[in-house]
Amino acid sequence: MEIDEGLVRKIAELARLELTEEEVHEIAPQLRRIFEHVDRIQQLEVGDADPATQDPIDLDALRADDAGETLDPDSVLRNAPAHDDGFFVVPRFFDEEVED
Repeated sequence: MEIDEGLVRKIAELARLELTEEEVHEIAPQLRRIFEHVDRIQQLEVGDADPATQDPIDLDALRADDAGETLDPDSVLRNAPAHDDGFFVVPRFFDEEVED
């Protein structure tokens, strides 16, 4: 896959990111290196290893699940394509009304 500035612009559009031409110019080679790295990883020989298995998670190594700073709702909604009364508005995806 050719990673060029046109692809960066398309990805930015899909992600609803507004990039300057300078940012597009900077991101294209970075994205190209990321994809090259992923390609190298995909070429690794893993033998009989089942990719769906892993060692159990050491629960002591996880951070505490403590509440931290939250985002300001007004600033979050300001970035949303549509919002109403403090909630995100998303396209309908059910064909019929869902009863409570």
